Amino acid sequence: MARTTFSIDALLDAAREVILERGPRSATVALIAARAGAPTGSIYHRFASIDELLARTWLRAVRRTQEVRPVGFDPAGDPVEVVVELALALYDHCVAEPGDMLLLDRLRREDVLHLNLGDGLLAEVGRSDEQTGSLIAKLARAVFGRAGKRETDLVVLALVDLPYSFAGRYLQAGARPPKSRRDRLPDAVRAVVAAGRPD
Repeated sequence: MARTTFSIDALLDAAREVILERGPRSATVALIAARAGAPTGSIYHRFASIDELLARTWLRAVRRTQEVRPVGFDPAGDPVEVVVELALALYDHCVAEPGDMLLLDRLRREDVLHLNLGDGLLAEVGRSDEQTGSLIAKLARAVFGRAGKRETDLVVLALVDLPYSFAGRYLQAGARPPKSRRDRLPDAVRAVVAAGRPD
C-alpha cells in the first residue's frame, strides 16, 4: 500500500481550523491530526511540539498578509493613495482568505510569545515584527513626515484596523461582505490619514 504524505500546508490548514473552532488553548496534536486525516507521527515528524505548530500556523498567516500587494502597485506614488491601495489589497486578502484573518484575531502575537518556543522560532517571530514595523514606519514618514507613535498608530489604524473591521463582522458570520463595504473603505482610510496631517 502506498504511503500517504501530508504537506506542511495541509497540516497548518488543519491546525488553523482547530484553532478557529476550539481556540488555541484547546488545540492538540491529536485533534489537528484527526482534522488533517493524518497520523500524529506525521505532525511530530515536521513539528517538535504543539507550540511550534501553533507558532508556524500564526507565522504563515502573518507572512501572507505581509506579502499582500495590489496589482501594478507603485510604492513611489502619492503616499496617501499608497496607503489606500494597500488597505484595499489587505481587505481583498481578508475576503479571499478569511481563515488567515480570523486566525490572527483568535491567536494574537502576545499568545504566540507566551508559547514554549526555541530561540530560532522566537527570532522568526521577531523578524516578522521588524518587517511589519519597518513598513509602518516608512509609510508614516512618507505620509506625515515623521514616524512617531501618533503617526504610526494612524497608519496602523488606516492600513490594518480598518480593512479588518470592514470585513470582519461578515467573515466571522461565514458571510461575504457586500460590495459597499469595500467601496467605502478608501474614504475611511483617507479620513484617518487626513486627521493626522497638518492643514
